[in-house]
Amino acid sequence: MARRFTQWLTLLGGFATLCLLAASAQATHPRPKSASPVSLSLVPAYKQCTYSEPGSGTPSQANREHGPPLAFPSCNPPAQTSGQATVGTPDAFGGGANFTGSFRISVIVGTPGPPDDSDVYVSMDVTDVRCVPTGARCGAANAAGPADYSGEVGFRYGIRFTDHYNAVAPGGGTDPATMQDAAITLEPAAITCAGTASTSTGSTCAAFTSYNALHPGLIKDSKRLVEEVAGDLHVYDGGADGDANTSADNTVFLRPGVFIP
Repeated sequence: MARRFTQWLTLLGGFATLCLLAASAQATHPRPKSASPVSLSLVPAYKQCTYSEPGSGTPSQANREHGPPLAFPSCNPPAQTSGQATVGTPDAFGGGANFTGSFRISVIVGTPGPPDDSDVYVSMDVTDVRCVPTGARCGAANAAGPADYSGEVGFRYGIRFTDHYNAVAPGGGTDPATMQDAAITLEPAAITCAGTASTSTGSTCAAFTSYNALHPGLIKDSKRLVEEVAGDLHVYDGGADGDANTSADNTVFLRPGVFIP
């Protein structure tokens, strides 16, 4: 009787383990009814403020303290991460505060069956982009503040795909799986910023593309793709040479955010 009871407990334990495994690793994957578009505002990016405890032996940049309730160390003055691109601001470099920036990722659902016509559109539009006065990419002058920015920009963000387009052998299939993280970027293309005739605003930098334009065949019909924007979405400048594809001197210009006046 004791042996039979022990065997029953062993079977029950094995069944419980299988239930736990099934709960954590689904044969298919949970997904939303819809999730599009992703619409983001862009703001100028700033260098992170670092703080080290006194006596730690590590230099600290913090020289101020933020007001409560977030009474954390802060760094004065603020420093933009971009060495080439900025925006008009009366009490900073000068010029009117005319900058606006938006980034949008939107899904186009195709008709199931060949040919695959689903896609993901990516658009970006930024206005009043100006050169950092000490930078190397200054174009036409403005009546006030820095000149138009004359270089290129690009964007990059991390992605994590979970879908039904996987197999043991190369070439894709129907297995559900989560792909190793990758990135969406314009490289080797770039966005050329265009100067404006107005002397009160800087350059305009705009782009419209799609995943299938960047990577033909990336988006397919009926693969139940859940895409996570899993990395640091940012817009970078073209560096001192203005070329967004020579990445060694490119610096981050914009990141998603909000502005509270």
